[in-house]
Amino acid sequence: MKLKRIIGAFLIGIVCSCSSAKEQGFASKKQTRCIDRVLEADSSIGSIRNKQCETVSLSQTILNYAEAMTAVSTQNCPEAFADAYESHRQAWLALLPITDKYPAMRGEMHVLFRQLEQTADAEVFKKKLAKIWATWAEVEKFVQK
Repeated sequence: MKLKRIIGAFLIGIVCSCSSAKEQGFASKKQTRCIDRVLEADSSIGSIRNKQCETVSLSQTILNYAEAMTAVSTQNCPEAFADAYESHRQAWLALLPITDKYPAMRGEMHVLFRQLEQTADAEVFKKKLAKIWATWAEVEKFVQK
């Protein structure tokens, strides 16, 4: 009888630890593959974004990037990852009120960002850029090490 209670307690502990791991956000293999696929796609569309503003406005480049991000399915990813990726997309879109003021700027994106840091909009731009980096840090928390 005592052995049955010990085995029962042991099995309950295993079940609880499994659900606890899931609640803590540990991704399944399917979810990990989804995260990897999203990050790979984002790397590709990010490379396009960085160069695209050499030929079109920075605002149009951001819109194109945000649209491409929307096309990347996060359906099998953990919900928290999908939310973080969407927050990152929204952070990019938050730049538009600033970049819309500079439609003639052309060049590699990071060069244009340095130029925007020298404009009258620098303070607001830097805050919005910091939000982009902060939301990306949230996305990267899901990268398996």
